[in-house]
Amino acid sequence: MRQWFAADGPLARHVEGFAPREAQSQMAARVSDTLDAAGQLLVEAPTGTGKTLAYLLPLVNSGYKAIVATATRHLQDQIFSKDLPLALSACESRPRISLLKGRANYLCLYRLDTAESSAGLDARLHGQLRRVREWAATTRTGDISEIGDPAEPSPLWPRVTSTVENCLGQDCPFYDDCWVLMARREAQAADIVVANHHLFFADLALREEGFGEVLPGADAIVLDEAHKLPDLAGRFFGMTVSARQLKDLARDGLTELDAAGGDMPALAEAFQVIADAQRALDTALPSGGGHFPWDALTQSAGAADALADARQAVAQAIELGRAAADRTEGLAAVMRRAAQTLERFDTLRDGVPDTVRWLEWRGAGWFLHQTPLDASAPFARAVEQGRRAWILTSATLSVDDRLDYFAERLGLPEAEQLLLQSPFDYARNSLLYLPPELPAPGAPQFDDRAVDAMWPLLDASDGGAFVLCTSYRAVSIWAQRLRERFGDRLLVQGSSGRADLLARFRADGNAVLVGTSSFWEGVDVRGPALRLVIIDRLPFASPSDPVLNARIEAIRDEGGSPFKSLQLPQAVIAFKQGVGRLIRDASDRGVLAVCDPRLRTKGYGRTFLKSLPPLPVTSILADATDFLKRLDEAP
Repeated sequence: MRQWFAADGPLARHVEGFAPREAQSQMAARVSDTLDAAGQLLVEAPTGTGKTLAYLLPLVNSGYKAIVATATRHLQDQIFSKDLPLALSACESRPRISLLKGRANYLCLYRLDTAESSAGLDARLHGQLRRVREWAATTRTGDISEIGDPAEPSPLWPRVTSTVENCLGQDCPFYDDCWVLMARREAQAADIVVANHHLFFADLALREEGFGEVLPGADAIVLDEAHKLPDLAGRFFGMTVSARQLKDLARDGLTELDAAGGDMPALAEAFQVIADAQRALDTALPSGGGHFPWDALTQSAGAADALADARQAVAQAIELGRAAADRTEGLAAVMRRAAQTLERFDTLRDGVPDTVRWLEWRGAGWFLHQTPLDASAPFARAVEQGRRAWILTSATLSVDDRLDYFAERLGLPEAEQLLLQSPFDYARNSLLYLPPELPAPGAPQFDDRAVDAMWPLLDASDGGAFVLCTSYRAVSIWAQRLRERFGDRLLVQGSSGRADLLARFRADGNAVLVGTSSFWEGVDVRGPALRLVIIDRLPFASPSDPVLNARIEAIRDEGGSPFKSLQLPQAVIAFKQGVGRLIRDASDRGVLAVCDPRLRTKGYGRTFLKSLPPLPVTSILADATDFLKRLDEAP
């Protein structure tokens, strides 16, 4: 396998501009060994390693049936459309490949039909449905990304896509033309399937409950962007009731009643009561965004009553619908969803040992979650089932030069570990600036003092900067202070979508983007448009987060140290993600500035610094401003 990545190897002959990288070759060799041994391998491969080809080439050459899963649709599409074809071009073998997304990404012809026949649709939505119908006649995949962004909040997508709950299965009149079914059949027949984490974990959760699997059986599983897996595992091995679920249940119930003849007014009224109960919960639940503990609901009479009313509304619809469920398969499916929703309400009400119940606001919608305190056991059980290889990789997995924290959170303490060195020349192309004499992050004047300390750097760079904040409050303060100086060049999270802000940032070349968590990772700006990254505070998660707080208490009850075993490692990995925005390519150059004085004043600051690439460090302002002013010079 090392020979494939040599200067005279197959990749050099097929990839224009290919240059050997020792870390890439080393990773490929270890992946190849892991595949043959059906072992477990954790790999931290920094940006620039070329990790995607380092696992794709061994997979393609192995002949094994494999699943590659990523955290984002963007990387999923890139692997399938760019990286995998590149790997295939260098190989003589020709495995069958398939792209498999979650069902929310595919058009449902049955739901399109029912949406078009629904009463009360506004003219705008009718026009959008006509466009979807025209596209449906020509598409070969049914992937709605061909006509729009499924991640974009829109009343259209829920009407024309299915969920596990509302799918009619073999009773659907369009079963033979189902795009989801076609994609799954292709995946079953493929040798390499490119999927995503959500689909992968949904499949693991189904198997944990004893149901059939969505993804095909495989000899090898590769999970890219693996740093996201521990938190995601908790979500999928838990349970949720959301505003969207209640809203869709009520809407679909009324739609199916219309299709069944519209002669069941009592049941129609019951579904309308569910819709009213969902809206009542919108106003009764604690609001203001973010996460809330379950006590915030049960100790509020209004929220507790609204929860009880919503449960009763669903129970009443089930009672009234018993005699009508066999009228149509669509109505029967709605009643099964209602029964599942009632069961979830009861589980949330009663609680389950070793789990935490909590409320999340995401956008304008609420989610009531039950999350296991420790998701490592079900994940470890999935890994232990059958003889297959597991490769988990990301640019940011280690803490203090070890992967133990990541391995323990997924129940993989015996997995092999591989930490690769970055191929980038940080010593020449970057500088870490730690401003002196800033107050503690909790001080009232900290944000304003931090902005003052960064003005000389922003002036020296004339923009081209990311300001990564740890709270929306800090985003607001930085935006207010920078607006007069940068005017239209100032881009602030929330003023537009992330994709639009990044496109404008790249196009401008001298913009300043101020954002919080969604800009700390998954953002790739290469070249001189980004030459300064400012981080306001070390990204410790708030202990008011109900899941984190419950895990902290569980560790304390066992006599452990929550800070050392949970809070510090989490913060280090998040910090490394933010730092990773600066140098994305071998030619990138710039300054990283961290305003938080705890990097120098606290003992744990050494853990953060040790986990970073080998950046030169200074607390002399002139060093940082001179570095920025010299960026136009040849390195």
